[in-house]
Amino acid sequence: MILLKQSRFSQFLKSIEGINTKTLSIRLDEMERSGLINRRVLSRRPIEVEYSLTHKGRSLEPLLHFLSTYSMKFEPKVIFPDKKPRSVKQVFGTENLFKVIPN
Repeated sequence: MILLKQSRFSQFLKSIEGINTKTLSIRLDEMERSGLINRRVLSRRPIEVEYSLTHKGRSLEPLLHFLSTYSMKFEPKVIFPDKKPRSVKQVFGTENLFKVIPN
């Protein structure tokens, strides 16, 4: 969600390899109850749901940047099919994924 700038359930479902709809729904509900995301139902047909980060959720961005950088470098066999390490720039096209969130 944070790294890929996605906001819709269907986008998450397509981008998270191997996750099923029930698991994704449960995780989104947990994040909403924890105050990390907001859920908004859009009045369209068919009904669409949009998710956005709260201030609390955005405050995790520096930690997620560190973890993603670490895992791409030191655990590529777990996250990449070819098992080769990559940089943030190679994966996301930029070195700076996040801006600093003020208190």
